[in-house]
Amino acid sequence: MSGTASTVQFLTDIKRDLTPSSVTIDTGSTTNSYGERTFTGSTTSYDAYVMEMTNVIRNSRDEEIVADYVAYIPSQSLTLTVNDQISMPTVGVRPIVKVQYRTTPGGQQAVVAYIGGG
Repeated sequence: MSGTASTVQFLTDIKRDLTPSSVTIDTGSTTNSYGERTFTGSTTSYDAYVMEMTNVIRNSRDEEIVADYVAYIPSQSLTLTVNDQISMPTVGVRPIVKVQYRTTPGGQQAVVAYIGGG
């Protein structure tokens, strides 16, 4: 299954200093007997705003991890987890290391994906 989410309602001031891009999200990961993840769920393309950064952040287990990129994906329906993976045009497939959801007082929503090294 494939689709595209629009950036029409995305908060204008969050776009500053970010690069417009398109990302592909693969969901539905399972682990095989060798401990490798495979993705059997849907693949969906989204318009996004991506910023390259190298920051140490804390994940949901309070562990310090390095995030190389942050992607702001305007969507009210995207449910993203660290078990999913993201693909960006210039850097390829990367793991998602942390996910946050942000809503403005006006009701605009974005998924914020912190992306680790490849």
